Amino acid sequence: MNGVQAAIFGGSAMILMVLALRLFLKKHLPRGIFPALWCAAAVRLLLPITIPSHLSVWNLLHTSVAAQADGVISDVLTPFPSLATNSTAEPAADITGISPMLLIWLVCAILLAAYFAVGYACMVRQFRGTRLAPQPSIDALLDRFRFSRDPHICVSNSRRAPLTFGVFRPTVLLPEDLPVGDAQFQLVLAHELAHIRRKDCLRKLLLTVCLCLYWWNPLVWMMVWLANRDMELAGDEAVLRALGPDCRKAYALTLLDMAQRNPKSAPLCSGFAKSSAEERIRAILSFKRIPAWVGICVSVLFVLTASVFTTQAASPNTIPGQESVMQEELSEETVTAPKTEPVQIVPSDQTELQEVEPEESLQTEQVVSEQPEAPMYIWPLENIEVSVTDAFGYRTNALTGKESLHPGVDLAADYGTNVLAVADGIVLDCSYDAAYGYILTLEHENGVQTQYAHLSEFLVNAGAEVRQGQIIAKTGDSGWTTGPHLHLGVLINGETADPLEALKSK
Repeated sequence: MNGVQAAIFGGSAMILMVLALRLFLKKHLPRGIFPALWCAAAVRLLLPITIPSHLSVWNLLHTSVAAQADGVISDVLTPFPSLATNSTAEPAADITGISPMLLIWLVCAILLAAYFAVGYACMVRQFRGTRLAPQPSIDALLDRFRFSRDPHICVSNSRRAPLTFGVFRPTVLLPEDLPVGDAQFQLVLAHELAHIRRKDCLRKLLLTVCLCLYWWNPLVWMMVWLANRDMELAGDEAVLRALGPDCRKAYALTLLDMAQRNPKSAPLCSGFAKSSAEERIRAILSFKRIPAWVGICVSVLFVLTASVFTTQAASPNTIPGQESVMQEELSEETVTAPKTEPVQIVPSDQTELQEVEPEESLQTEQVVSEQPEAPMYIWPLENIEVSVTDAFGYRTNALTGKESLHPGVDLAADYGTNVLAVADGIVLDCSYDAAYGYILTLEHENGVQTQYAHLSEFLVNAGAEVRQGQIIAKTGDSGWTTGPHLHLGVLINGETADPLEALKSK
């Protein structure tokens, strides 16, 4: 699983986890914890990196099972393969050489980003107000929220509902008809200052960037929508904590009044939203202080759970119990094949013809002589002894309980070992596969193809002619592996064959 796929899977898993917490424990947790969890999910989506962990659920899965799972994840969560893989295979492209799917993603992302940027710029230009002079009531609220740098507080006659915008220098925009010093004015200003104190404008910017990049993912849309609601609920909670629960009734009435003003939504801004007024009023009237240790415990539990489902398998050398598994695999089968002694595929029909007695007809002898000689093959590694750590054949899929085919053999090799061409041929493809990593395919005579997977480096290009024994690549651990090795596959006339049978010595 590469970085982009890991970000998609990890971020989506975190979104589902926050949804579960919100569904079952919303009334028993501090409201301020949910915006932080939403932002954590957004950050994971924006970090296209793999994070190895001993706690990852992928440590429990076998290499082949994990490979199949990765393919499923890639198909479900990544509708644009060109964004998630580094394949060198030729994609479907237009006349500009850009993948159509990549082009669609890019255009939609740019349009969505432009919508938010232009909307924000127009809003800021429209609602430039007059800054209020320092007053005792305002200074008292500023002291309660303990700002290191006081925000701008302005009034505007073109705005009927309060609004807060600005990431680095926040500005609170208040309607002109709110009397300064009035109780309602105090509550409205306290709510907007709570947004600034909690850095909600920065949170909204982070969520907006995430939405522009993952506009195709419905989980991201749901995350942004719920995160905005939770930021309003968290702001209400912060106001009640600062002013005391005695103001709950007055605060609820103020919220209802602001919601009835039918405020227009503004991108990247915080304000009173009419859509969430009912939920907020219920939360305000039922407000109760929840101990801080509850939020801390839930946060720790969330981090531990996220490390299980959003990280990748750790290095096989550091996974507890992995050494015994690898020793068991290494002891399965050992094949000795001197690199100087080639092996040969003998087609079954050719074997039958070779058994024809000499006294048979001349026509039969001519048929035998016209059979093309099968090319001679050598083992693809420089070692004299080739250790097979995973054989060809069917095995049980731990995820589905069904049998699946392992279409080749895994040969033990250190990272960076030279990979040799088993025979003369042409490089058919050098590409990347989510399960098998960097994979190279050679085409030989008699409809034979050999595949070399989990590579770390290509030393030849597609279309190149190679000679037997030529170094064509380096072994690695790309794709889903438990460690560095070489996966060798053989196709005969398009049909998968066991390399140990196809390349056995005469």
